[in-house]
Amino acid sequence: MRDNWEANRDAIATKVSGLLGEQYTLEVDMNAVYPYADSGYAKDRPGQMTKDYFDGFLYRLEEYLKKYGDDGKNTFNQVVTTKKITFEVDPTKDFYYCGCDVKEGRFRILAKEGYLATNINDACAEILKAIEQAEAAAGGSGLSVGAKGNVKETVDKEWPGLEKQFETLIGTKIVLDANLEANYAKMKAGSTSFNDAYLGTVTVDYFKGFAANLESLKFAGDEMMQEGFQDACEKKTIRLEVVDQLQHGYYNDVIFEDGVCRIQVRLDFLSLSSFFFFFFF
Repeated sequence: MRDNWEANRDAIATKVSGLLGEQYTLEVDMNAVYPYADSGYAKDRPGQMTKDYFDGFLYRLEEYLKKYGDDGKNTFNQVVTTKKITFEVDPTKDFYYCGCDVKEGRFRILAKEGYLATNINDACAEILKAIEQAEAAAGGSGLSVGAKGNVKETVDKEWPGLEKQFETLIGTKIVLDANLEANYAKMKAGSTSFNDAYLGTVTVDYFKGFAANLESLKFAGDEMMQEGFQDACEKKTIRLEVVDQLQHGYYNDVIFEDGVCRIQVRLDFLSLSSFFFFFFF
């Protein structure tokens, strides 16, 4: 432990603190962990094993921050209130070999009882899930880290081009309303299967699907259809809405209400059939 873990702990902690922008400490109670070491690597080289778990965490943290940037860093710092990263054995968790979570304000690198030193590098593979679960448990509102990251890679990048496409199709400037916060809240409250890290991807797909329908109807070359759309959509806004029930159709539909063109999709069919719409003036 002295030669392999304690001699390297401060260097790893410095790297972690540098990445997160706040001072973090790394902790392991080897008196609590070592009884789970039945043979081999865990029993003979506990110091190297411990270092390997923290090195694995550092690698996964770098991946997480590279993908989710300041949103990921700020959320990590908010939920890990003790500013401690610990390595523990937890026999109660629902994973096969290893995992991670946030408990009582500390980020825990976890080995399952009976699997100490097994698949070490995978222990923090789901760091995003651990942070999002901690954020939700703390009553966090708004988009999750994964949802924000996906929105930046999809909606933020593709929106200008999509709005220009709709302007050409409909013959007037159009505002596209992704309605992200409301749709996300609806999804989180009513769905257990949707992966919110694809919120932006699905949102873009629905608008692309609607544009494809308008193109197939040859809206861009038909002044009569363009004028009809403009009259029905006097607020020049197309909005995506997740709803409990549809007025028409089975998976999704398009209606005009209060001067807004509303692309509507049932909560239980979110992301299904995003390229097929019923179309009602």
